[in-house]
Amino acid sequence: MSDVRVRIRVCLTALLLILLLARYSPGQVSRKAPVATINVTSRLVYLDVTVVDKSGRPVVKGLTLDDFLITEDKRPQRIFSFEGPDAHTPNPDREADDTVGKAPVTIFVLDLLNSSSADFAYIRIEVEKYLNAQPAQLAVPCEIMVLGNQSLEMVQGYTRNREDLLSALHHVPAALPYKMNAPFNSERFIQSVSALQQIALQNKGIPGRKNIVWVGHGSPDIGAADEGDVIGKSPEWVSRYMRHTTDLLVDARITLFVLYLSVCEGLPCDALKEAAEFATEATLTQRGGDPFSGGLNFGVFINDTGGKLFFNRNDVAGEIKDSQELGSNYYTLTYQPQENPVEDTFRHIRVTVRNRDLRVITKTGYYPPEPVGTIESQRHVITDINEAALSSVPLQNLKMTLGSVVRHPDTGTAEFIVDLGLKDLTWQQNEEGKSTASLRLAAVCMTAQRGIAASKLERVTVQSPTEDALLRSKYITRVSLSLRLPRSTKNVRIVMQTLEGGRLGSVDLDRKTIDAAPASPTPEPTLIVHPIRRMPQGKP
Repeated sequence: MSDVRVRIRVCLTALLLILLLARYSPGQVSRKAPVATINVTSRLVYLDVTVVDKSGRPVVKGLTLDDFLITEDKRPQRIFSFEGPDAHTPNPDREADDTVGKAPVTIFVLDLLNSSSADFAYIRIEVEKYLNAQPAQLAVPCEIMVLGNQSLEMVQGYTRNREDLLSALHHVPAALPYKMNAPFNSERFIQSVSALQQIALQNKGIPGRKNIVWVGHGSPDIGAADEGDVIGKSPEWVSRYMRHTTDLLVDARITLFVLYLSVCEGLPCDALKEAAEFATEATLTQRGGDPFSGGLNFGVFINDTGGKLFFNRNDVAGEIKDSQELGSNYYTLTYQPQENPVEDTFRHIRVTVRNRDLRVITKTGYYPPEPVGTIESQRHVITDINEAALSSVPLQNLKMTLGSVVRHPDTGTAEFIVDLGLKDLTWQQNEEGKSTASLRLAAVCMTAQRGIAASKLERVTVQSPTEDALLRSKYITRVSLSLRLPRSTKNVRIVMQTLEGGRLGSVDLDRKTIDAAPASPTPEPTLIVHPIRRMPQGKP
């Protein structure tokens, strides 16, 4: 049903109700009469569509709305709106970090978690090679994120300034990817998927298309037989977790491009090619119509967001250029499903054009919104800490105070020490019978325009020094956090949230306070330990 017809029916129904109620005086209307309600639900489905010719190059001219056909579960759909590639051209007069408008943005994810040290060095060289080939002001805003052993860190927020991006890349510290062994496969998979969730939540409020250029393997693949081993959850839970992640990506209009490195160091090239080909097998027909019913791999997210996998080329800079071209030259189509989709049933989307020599790349479908449940509750927890980090309202459900700040000018970073009270934490006993508490820690560098210049998200676990709740309230723990400080940083907010209960606390610092802090060279990476100590006398 068209939008105009829906509105006409709503207006006529409301008018009829008013006329019926007007026939009765207030004293004549029964107090037990049922209340009439009108529920109108419609879901506008956005499709960012790339059309390519036989050589794989984007087609940006000569196509109109009438050239496209959309089907959902083989039912033709009426196209509600249409935008050509020329509507997504960035305004050259805007500020370098401006993401407002319909132009696409690019998110570079440097995958240290799933890459060997040699591969990560190669990644840095190739990304630098790509950036050096760009003009001083890039065509679209870009940001750089690093997925490490323990955290996802934004080392440079959106900017079109090439030098800012290069500076951030040069200051990414070297680290040993110690989770590359098979026993860590499930943990690495969850960390990689969680990174996609965080990126989607961060970018949901930005208009237009967002292209993730994931440089690295993109997490290990986990076969269907091993799904039950993923963080100890049932296959049903894991399937919903995957679906939830895809929904977040699709709702945020994110497309995933994975640049699967093929250095082949320590691994036969045939095996590497086989692994990359397996990632492309996440198709609906091979999974019985549901993209989440088989083994877990990143290919699901590539296909379901309309992206592409690059592998076996040994030309990362060229692959970045190709993914940028595919992600920037696209059509935007919208439609309203002709009927309310059945809950828990995957809706297949297919887009074609009249010219059969052309091929369309877009997302493969979607699930209807899920009812509130375990996964939905988890989404709210993740959203809360992101919103809390971006908010200016003080958060005091956790006792947090700033211990100290040390600047490291040689790497453009600073180390923040936060004193966290143990009183308000939620404690769980581990296998050794000791009480521990787990928290999420988020830190954001904000610009004067309330933009994100850099960010970091990681998980923190602390151990209780005593089982006595009264004595425990007299202790604090010191949590350290290293964060990159771009030049545009105006203030920094650090937020912590308990995994159980979602209690929040915050610490805020302005740039003047940070600049006044002592400076020292960046120390060598060490194992992070959170010491427990008694609270100083006189403090509550």
